[in-house]
Amino acid sequence: MTDHHSAADLLLRCLSAVREPLAVSREPSAVWNEVLDMAADHGLVPLLFKRLKESDARAHVPVDAWKQLRQVYFDSASANVRLYRKLGPVLRCLRSSGIKVIVLKGAFLAEAVYGDVALRPMGDVDLMVTKAELPRAHAVLLDTGRVHRRPEDAESRLWKNTKLWLTPVVSVDLCWTIDVPGGRSRLDLTGLWERARPATIAGVEVLALSPEDLLLHLCLHAAHRHGLGFGLLPLCDIAKTIHRFRSEIDWAQVVDRARKWRASRYVGLTLHLARRMLGAGVPDDVLEQLVPGGIDARIIETAREAVLGQRGYHELMPFFGRLGAKCLGDKAKLFWERVFLSREEMAAIYPASRNSRHIYLYYALRLRDVIRTYWSHVLSRGRLLARSRRRDRTAALVKWLKED
Repeated sequence: MTDHHSAADLLLRCLSAVREPLAVSREPSAVWNEVLDMAADHGLVPLLFKRLKESDARAHVPVDAWKQLRQVYFDSASANVRLYRKLGPVLRCLRSSGIKVIVLKGAFLAEAVYGDVALRPMGDVDLMVTKAELPRAHAVLLDTGRVHRRPEDAESRLWKNTKLWLTPVVSVDLCWTIDVPGGRSRLDLTGLWERARPATIAGVEVLALSPEDLLLHLCLHAAHRHGLGFGLLPLCDIAKTIHRFRSEIDWAQVVDRARKWRASRYVGLTLHLARRMLGAGVPDDVLEQLVPGGIDARIIETAREAVLGQRGYHELMPFFGRLGAKCLGDKAKLFWERVFLSREEMAAIYPASRNSRHIYLYYALRLRDVIRTYWSHVLSRGRLLARSRRRDRTAALVKWLKED
């Protein structure tokens, strides 16, 4: 039996952003096998292969392990090349229709940050359009026949995004906003679009978040949206982003926006983990400004275990609270807006209503779907609450985060 901590430490040394010679010569084959298994669990085998190859550590890696690393790297390259070939026409279609698009997360990171599409596995493609353009973007893509919709994904289109399928296993998520702890009302979407920069993805001119917004989005997606449950991959994304834009990032703006979004602790904790575990170039004063007085060692250790174990934690935020509604009036307004959609939005969600003279009947269907989505969230929240009572350590972490 191998020491799990030895394997984790070796994996972190191999992935570290600090380019130092890797002390791997004394590690036995059994540890390398566990490192490989751990890297596979976290979606990091291609990156591990690349790092080892660049560091001339190949001679110290067992032959069988090296063959597996190499094979997964080329399989990832092949899969992502096929994905970009399918994504290109989708982006060109939106561009030719006059719809501005910000490419988020993996599809942007693999090409523009990692610089090698094999290094960043992708399970979906996230595209951001304005709220006003969301129904049209949805309809335009469906009309091309290049993407399709699954009936079971209807509820995902009720509140923030629309889910389409580019391939049988890769979805295209069209969204109009991003989640922040303080609710969407704290997010300046106009500023987000004004700060967006030109980028070329899959051979198409699109937009990308500014370096500061990109870094914040990655931190919040890792710590707020998924509770660190996606493991090391998001931290690698953060470390690579900091390295890629190291001469451009305005850290004062990162701190200022994190505070405005009530996300200082989420961002501070995630950046601290990225620096401690992967050597990300985060300045000391930035961490101090985000979390004055520092982070308790127990919180850091709990978060580290959550990352390595991919267990994560859950924030039991009420449904309307997650959508930014704070008072009864806000909740009523939000509910009204989500039931009585425009004809264009109704047609995107219920295609049969497009030319119907009896569209009011579809609003009754809409009311049913909204209520069903709400109660589904309530039941899910209840189950998470029951489980959280048995996870005291992560409960303390969540409590600390929400004191921001």
